[in-house]
Amino acid sequence: MSSVLTRHKRGSLSYLRGGDGPPLVLLHGIPGSAHTWEQTGTLLAAHYDVILPDLGGFGASESLTEELHLNHDFYMEAHAEAVHQLLQALKIEALYLGGHDFGGPVALTLLRLFPDQEVHGLVLSATNLFTDPFVPLPLRLASIPGLGRAVVRLFTGTSPGLRLLYHIATHNKDAFRKTDFDQHLTPSGRRQTWRTFHRSLANLQETYRETETLLPTLDLPTLVLWGDRDPFFSVDVAKRLVNTLPQASLSLLEDTGHFVPEERPEVVAWHMDDFLREVTKQTTGINQDRSSF
Repeated sequence: MSSVLTRHKRGSLSYLRGGDGPPLVLLHGIPGSAHTWEQTGTLLAAHYDVILPDLGGFGASESLTEELHLNHDFYMEAHAEAVHQLLQALKIEALYLGGHDFGGPVALTLLRLFPDQEVHGLVLSATNLFTDPFVPLPLRLASIPGLGRAVVRLFTGTSPGLRLLYHIATHNKDAFRKTDFDQHLTPSGRRQTWRTFHRSLANLQETYRETETLLPTLDLPTLVLWGDRDPFFSVDVAKRLVNTLPQASLSLLEDTGHFVPEERPEVVAWHMDDFLREVTKQTTGINQDRSSF
């Protein structure tokens, strides 16, 4: 059983929403958009109020730097603030929260900046939250003034460069086709993608220090989803994340690359539903019937 997700807009953010039940907000990575979680969210909408925002400048959302006058630039703090504004506009006080890739640090930044936001469970998919990830060449050149910016823009800010990333990072191409990937590559989305990549890579220590510091203090039920064929973040990174978080469990997906929600939407929905039902049981005492996807 699944529901239909429909397009909405509040303020600068566009989002897909559908279903009935506890709010479940899922944030995409880079490159990405609300479509990253659309298939998974459509399945989960049978039991949850699924909300899939396009982060600022991605998909159909307006650019944060051009349309919003926030206290931060276009990076994770600004995205977290914009998502929080959306939650306030929708009058959502309690929710489940998830993030894939860059959506992971945005989700944790939301928790850090707005500790009063009531989050009962967290899902993290193929994401870096540490200050010392492995960075392949030529992206290691990002910290070199001038040259680094140009190199990162070539590989992460152009359609050919991003399509190369797709071919490298996607293992299950039958499920996640290049035409599906291309829907993320709007002009604004490409611009935000390379800006975000450059900001991340230019100074990883400074950029991720607060996120990494938060991890061992995050006493929140957490599901970590990972592909066993992810060429960017190895399974060892997933295990390190699980060992750092106080209440985390790992679901390792076989024959899956980096784009976990798009390569394995049904399997991801099953794991998330199982996890969220257990969290609901622990927090409310209600034991819901198990659904199948």
